[in-house]
Amino acid sequence: MEYREGRCPKCNEVMQIPAGRERIICMFCGQEFSVEEGKKADEAAYAADLAQFKEGVDGFFQNIERTSKGFQRTEYEGSFQAYLIAHQDCLQSIRRAVNAAPEREKAVEEIAATFVAKGEEFMGAQKGKLGREGTQMTLNMYMVTFVLPAILSIDHGKYADIANLICEKWAVTFKNSKIQAADYESLSSGFRKKLCYITTAVCRGVHKTEDCYELTLLKQYRDGYLTGCEDGEAVIGQYYDMAPTIVKRVEKKDNREEIYRFLYETYISPCVHFIEEGRNEECREKYQEMVEMLQAEYMQS
Repeated sequence: MEYREGRCPKCNEVMQIPAGRERIICMFCGQEFSVEEGKKADEAAYAADLAQFKEGVDGFFQNIERTSKGFQRTEYEGSFQAYLIAHQDCLQSIRRAVNAAPEREKAVEEIAATFVAKGEEFMGAQKGKLGREGTQMTLNMYMVTFVLPAILSIDHGKYADIANLICEKWAVTFKNSKIQAADYESLSSGFRKKLCYITTAVCRGVHKTEDCYELTLLKQYRDGYLTGCEDGEAVIGQYYDMAPTIVKRVEKKDNREEIYRFLYETYISPCVHFIEEGRNEECREKYQEMVEMLQAEYMQS
């Protein structure tokens, strides 16, 4: 038997209603009601919950820079949990609105469009090209490390379609700002395991172990020199955003071993030499060159 979610017009509780049933007794309050009455209750609840979401969504676009600083190895867990608590009312209004929506796709579209519009409004208030570029990077990182994981946390990821649609609309609205949705566990495990996605994939692709000299040295560089730079955390955040997608797309290529050999010889090996010689900033520039090349090649579709 097929079921759909419906709302009792008497007590406002949500329950599973068998398809084709015209009347039903509420399992919560014991009152009998018609399915048509339940639909009207859903519509009213959807309108109220959507309005509550729109009233609260501004809170997601406050203290962005300060919140983003919480994306650090020793602070992320506490920062993210505090973030969920601060925004729990708005997050739950999203859940209720989608559950009550007569058409889920329209509700998802409305919620995703609202997030992107608020991001656009936030960026519109920035003055000067340089200020806008830096703020855009911070906003992108904030979306990837806090907003999208928060949405994915609702009912164990049942609202991934909202997060994915935000990413699609984000790429259209903001130039050169493709973001990817990842849940909290994926981001947090990246810190715990000290992942270096691209370098790990390249070293594995040229038949080196995950504890090889090159990978160990570049991880030390990332956790030492790069993390200590003024914008180091933001740069690392960008890598976490795009690198897993790049690696997945390279892995689908028939000539992936050839690609990995090219990356090793052209970028990874020179980076290692730069670190050995203390030319840390040149290593950063070379690695950034590799990431930008891969982004242009594998993140445009």
